[in-house]
Amino acid sequence: MWKEVDRAKVHRLFYPQVPIVVTAEFDGRIGGMPAIWCMPLSFTPPLVGVAVSPDHETHRIIVEARAFGMNWLNFLYAGKVGSLGETSGKDFANKLSAVGFTVVKGEKTTQPLIREASGVLECRLFEQHRTGTHELLIGEVLAASAHESFNDCSDFSEYNPMLYAGTVNGKSKSWIIMSPRGETVQIPLSKHQT
Repeated sequence: MWKEVDRAKVHRLFYPQVPIVVTAEFDGRIGGMPAIWCMPLSFTPPLVGVAVSPDHETHRIIVEARAFGMNWLNFLYAGKVGSLGETSGKDFANKLSAVGFTVVKGEKTTQPLIREASGVLECRLFEQHRTGTHELLIGEVLAASAHESFNDCSDFSEYNPMLYAGTVNGKSKSWIIMSPRGETVQIPLSKHQT
C-alpha cells in the first residue's frame, strides 16, 4: 500500500543518488560543491546537466568561466565532500585545496579537477535554464577520464561510490552517505553554503 508523500519532498524518492563534485575557476578563484541533481542529457552532442542554486558562489564561478568539471569520488572521501558542502567559496581563493583535495587542470578546459576522483568530465557551458529554485547548467562534454578499472562501466573493484540518502534531523542536521558495500556515515551540517 502506498502512502502520500509531501510534494515538497518528492525529490527524496530519487535517493539514494550518486553525488558529484562540480568544479570551476574564474579570475583566480577555484570553487567546488557537491551536487546531487545531475544527469546525462544527450548522446550527440554529449551533454550533461547539473542543477545548482544561483545563490551559491560556485554557480557564479561556473557562469563566468563558461566551463566546469564534474568529479566522481570514492566513499573514502565522504568527509571531505561534506566539508566542501559546508565551506563557503567566498572565504577561500581555492575552496578545493581548503578542504584537502588536490587540484589538477583539465587538458581541454583548464578548469580544476580533483586528482583523487575516480572519474571526471570537462565541460563547456552549453546552456542555462532557470528551473524554480535552481538553474540547470548544461555542459557539453569535451573530455572524459576514469580510473583504469573502468571498462564501459565501473566494475566497482576500485570505485566504491558515495550514495547520498538524504538529510536527517536528529540532535543536529546531517547528510546520510552510504556505500554499496554497506558503510554509512552521517556528515553534520552547520549551515549549507557552497
